[in-house]
Amino acid sequence: MSADDAPRIFAGIGTSYDRAATVLSLWQDPRWRRAAVDAIGARPTDRVLDVATGTGMVATELRARYGCAVVGLDQSADMLRVARSRVGVYEAVIEGRAEKLPFADASFDHLTFTYLLRYVDDPAATMLELARVLKPGGRVAMVEFGLPRGVWRPLWWLYTRIGLRMGGRVFSAKWSAVGGFLGPSIEQFYARNPLPALEQHWRRAGLVDVRTRRMSFGGGIVMSGVKREPGATATAAGRHPAGAAIQPAFYAARGGGWREYWTLLHPPYTVWHLSYVLLGAALAPSPDPRIVAGALVAFGLAVGVGAHAFDELQGRPLRTHIPSRVLVGLGTTALLVAMAIGLVGAATVGPAFLLFVIGGGALVVLYGFEAPLVHTDAGFALGWGAFPVAATGYAAGAHAVPIVLASLAAALLSLAQRRLSTRARSIRRRTESVTGKIVYTDGSTEAVDAKALLSAPEGALSIMWLALLAVSLAVLATHWL
Repeated sequence: MSADDAPRIFAGIGTSYDRAATVLSLWQDPRWRRAAVDAIGARPTDRVLDVATGTGMVATELRARYGCAVVGLDQSADMLRVARSRVGVYEAVIEGRAEKLPFADASFDHLTFTYLLRYVDDPAATMLELARVLKPGGRVAMVEFGLPRGVWRPLWWLYTRIGLRMGGRVFSAKWSAVGGFLGPSIEQFYARNPLPALEQHWRRAGLVDVRTRRMSFGGGIVMSGVKREPGATATAAGRHPAGAAIQPAFYAARGGGWREYWTLLHPPYTVWHLSYVLLGAALAPSPDPRIVAGALVAFGLAVGVGAHAFDELQGRPLRTHIPSRVLVGLGTTALLVAMAIGLVGAATVGPAFLLFVIGGGALVVLYGFEAPLVHTDAGFALGWGAFPVAATGYAAGAHAVPIVLASLAAALLSLAQRRLSTRARSIRRRTESVTGKIVYTDGSTEAVDAKALLSAPEGALSIMWLALLAVSLAVLATHWL
């Protein structure tokens, strides 16, 4: 499409843009924007240029997260009217084009842009212009729609050709037209500029450590990079500088092949959540071994295989090379078998247990899509902590009071797990470098590096899953021995 088409497309939708973009993207657009902001890592003293700032969603997140100064630029006067209404967000808001920025060289510490390159005539030249105003060492982050692969492509095609147009009608006729435009626009863009070519545009603009993160089954793309320092050499595309030394998880097996499937299971965390199944069963006066075994197999498949396979589709956090179609097949099969086991259990336990079966399946799917309410600390604590205890306790015939108390304990333990593992994952998967030292009152010092920051949380996690397994086995054994 021509760059001149952008003002026409976005005219008249500024006031409803935030709400419509969130709903029509199935609540994924805010996640993609937050991921781009995550990649910036600004300081309060930094100035960040937000190109194609639109109504200011990324700018607002940058300001709230880092307290930095934000300058917004967009060519749509309609969108900028909304952006200017965001009090305290911007240092300045400027109407202009990304192809010819009204700023001197090296004016900004970092730069972000959202849904921009589809609306310019020459993406490669635009990347050169964006890099021009960035200081050496500054970070760039981009949000763009992506093209899902495998089984998700036909579903994406149907949604972008039918769902977006129909959903847009709920907001306005203009949004219906925008919805009908997006799908073909995205496909045409990637036909001309496949992802490897886009990454090459970034590198030719002087950006290094270029990383591409596919989110929401490939429906969203977050790309980030760093402007090369004078005299520095580029690293391999997307490679973590410490990637050879730091595994994506403390339990990740080195090497490829079958070891990647072992890593995919998240063994310590899968055992951790299966321990909740044992704990729930132990709440009953006389737990039936058949119910315990069925629950272990069902949750092992749903969580250990299904949820983790779907999670790996979202940007390959474990860096496996398992084909996407295999991950889809594993996740889908595991979830269906787990739900079939639940249906068999409902025939024994009673029809009310179907609520747990349906709820468990929904949790796995929603977590795989990284739905906002499920893919949070609270959602994780309730879904992966409290739910296994409650479901198994109910199936085994436990009293409601101990079920509630044990579910609360499991939720709190899972919340602690989440708090410890989130920082560790950030260091292993997203950190460029860690430097510093601790100076103690006796004058001694200790170097601060990635290994030092990982040792405490991951050491605790390595002990906690074993302790929880032992406690759950102990309380269950009191009924059987």
